[in-house]
Amino acid sequence: MRYTFRMAVSAGKQHGVHYTPVKLACFLAGQIGLQVKSMPELVCSAKNPLRILDPACGDGELLIALINALPCPAQHLAVTGFELDPAAADKARDRLALSGVQSIDIVTADFLQPESVEPAMSDFDIVIANPPYVRTQVLGGLQAQALARRFGLTGRVDLYQAFSIAMGQILRPGGVLGLLTSNRFLTVKSGAKLRARLVQDFSIQEIFDLGDTKLFSAAVLPVVVIAVKRGGIAPTDSDAGSQQANFRRVYLAEGAMTAVEISRSRDSILEVLSRGALGGAVHTSEGEFMIERGHLLQPENESVWSLSNGATRNWLKQVNSRSSARFGELAEIKVGIKTTADAVFIRDDWDSLPTDLRPEPELLRPLLTHHVARSWSAAPAATGTEKKVLYPYQTGVQGRMPIELADFPAAAAYLNLHYDRLAGRQYVSDAGRNWYEIWVPQQPSKWQLPKIVWPDISTAPRFFLDHSGAIVNGDCYWMRLREGVDPDWLYLMLAVANSSIATTFYDTVFHNKLYSGRRRFMSQYVQEFPVPELRSPVGQSIVRLVQQLVQHSTKAKLEKLESLVRTSFGLD
Repeated sequence: MRYTFRMAVSAGKQHGVHYTPVKLACFLAGQIGLQVKSMPELVCSAKNPLRILDPACGDGELLIALINALPCPAQHLAVTGFELDPAAADKARDRLALSGVQSIDIVTADFLQPESVEPAMSDFDIVIANPPYVRTQVLGGLQAQALARRFGLTGRVDLYQAFSIAMGQILRPGGVLGLLTSNRFLTVKSGAKLRARLVQDFSIQEIFDLGDTKLFSAAVLPVVVIAVKRGGIAPTDSDAGSQQANFRRVYLAEGAMTAVEISRSRDSILEVLSRGALGGAVHTSEGEFMIERGHLLQPENESVWSLSNGATRNWLKQVNSRSSARFGELAEIKVGIKTTADAVFIRDDWDSLPTDLRPEPELLRPLLTHHVARSWSAAPAATGTEKKVLYPYQTGVQGRMPIELADFPAAAAYLNLHYDRLAGRQYVSDAGRNWYEIWVPQQPSKWQLPKIVWPDISTAPRFFLDHSGAIVNGDCYWMRLREGVDPDWLYLMLAVANSSIATTFYDTVFHNKLYSGRRRFMSQYVQEFPVPELRSPVGQSIVRLVQQLVQHSTKAKLEKLESLVRTSFGLD
């Protein structure tokens, strides 16, 4: 299979390749060079050259940067690269020919194909890579499943995950890995297997979460990982439990920085990091950034990778000591419906359709989207802009039962008007579903119960209570209490979700941010939010105040609630 995507390449640029920017290539290579310098056992000579690999080398930018960064002569290096694009491979050969290395082997082949890596092409001393970044929907189901089986991956497989595991397999014990990839793998479920393999096979040395530094031209937030393969004589190879990898996180500074003393530099943010910045706010030639510094919180099994320092450890210890439950223990958390054909199923102009094409009223259900999401209660939609979804399922029944089109002639006529598009969703029919069904419909009977709804992506929490029975769209998540749970818990959870406690907890434990400080409030994160004791006096005060806020909020009530929530966790 030919992979034409690389990190920071969108689906609209399938025939182009975006390689690692020079500054970022030099930064990654420099960090590898520092690691090699600290390992005197990595000796090289003309007879025993250091063997270097880039499994997706492009035009050779990373390899050139690494040759210049290593603390040994170029003539003591043997370079291997894999590249599918013949033109890029030729350019890499031409560039490396001028570098003075002892040997060059650029293979025009797919690194992930078993026959590509011969037995002689193993036991590399150093692997440097910015592997292809290609998601499941681009790879195709069969290819994604094959990679998942081969490399033990689960969830939404991405090509960079398979590359990362394969790179570890061809490194010799004590060898150095320099990986540049998407920072999503640090915290998302689909990255769990990769995280587990890296902890199992490597001693992690350095992590640089480069966040929204915009070092790539597309919306990919990069991370750099420096690691040493276990089983050799690496300096930190003694015990996985004692691992204390340095962890630095860099994001654009949010809001005014008047309260923070800003160190100023004419250098780029990467140059500041290379000098070993201590942390805090820094003004660079590229703008203002916040640098957090700490260590990798020792991962357990497939847990997320988070930055830990004295302040975060103390804060989490205090919050956990006053937590009586987690959101996921009290409530079922789900994403909204996903039609995969929104233009057909979701409209705000159903009344404009001809009578014979206007679906029956009982099938047009109110829809909650991120547009109406605000804290405490949904914002009223402007007249004429209320979104409704054509929901082709029977209500009042357990489970999920699609309607019979013959019973709804107007809806049938409308859906048949879009038959080609709907029937073209092969995955729907492959799942044994009718061509006119919604891909992720959820269960109609559960919408009627009181629920908390919030947008998937938001700069600040916007959790609101809904009693209307409206359906939730796929750009939002929702939760309802588990059977038998006291209804008051829902108000206490709403208070926590909209407080600074939830934001700080999210940023400390998960920190899955997009550009401009936008957070991903996915179910896997929200289910871990802590809740204080409900039956305590402060817990009951919070419940009563939230019951007022969902009806009408005032600044005084919001300030009082924030204080009460902090007090409930012992943070007053």
